[in-house]
Amino acid sequence: EISTAREITLAAATGARVHICHVSTAASVAMIRVAKAHGVAVTCESAPHYFTLTEEALLARDANFRMSPPLRTEADRQAVIEGLCDGTVDAIATDHAPHSVEEKADFLTAPNGILGLETSLSLALTMLYHTGRLDLPDLVRLMSAAPARILGVPGGRLCEGETADLVLVDVNRLWTPVPGDLHSQAKNCPYFGRQLTGRVIMTFCRGERVYALPR
Repeated sequence: EISTAREITLAAATGARVHICHVSTAASVAMIRVAKAHGVAVTCESAPHYFTLTEEALLARDANFRMSPPLRTEADRQAVIEGLCDGTVDAIATDHAPHSVEEKADFLTAPNGILGLETSLSLALTMLYHTGRLDLPDLVRLMSAAPARILGVPGGRLCEGETADLVLVDVNRLWTPVPGDLHSQAKNCPYFGRQLTGRVIMTFCRGERVYALPR
């Protein structure tokens, strides 16, 4: 929160643009909301673990729940969701950080970080879309259009002349992540055994199919 306040203050003082990564606390969400209302050029993102998990998960002493910033309180989790819903939080990122089983073996000495790429959309659908907090255009904005805009790169739009980077999703597909389901060689996923609703069925990159969910 101190770092967030500092960066917002510098952006306000200099007119520079600043992007805050991995927003995880209610105070940070509140500061960014106020800064935007005052015209500060600040954008930010959060990650699925900050709107799906709380610090209670750490009681299991499983290093797959260790990340940086750490998991927060239920009040913080709800604040992140509210920030996603009201536009304060501009994007959903993954903070994808693969680590080996050996690295994650000891709770106290393991490096921070979890897998995020292959579960991010399913978690957003499960926790935000199917609960009625956000609709599908909102998720497209948060996970595609807004990141492209913030980074100033092509993409994030489905229209004539744009690169055909497409994802086909079954929003009602039930699945439970298990180690054998993931393509990453790392297995530090905190969502193994948790039923999710919504799954990517097919992915196209520049018009070519590069992934299809096995039947």
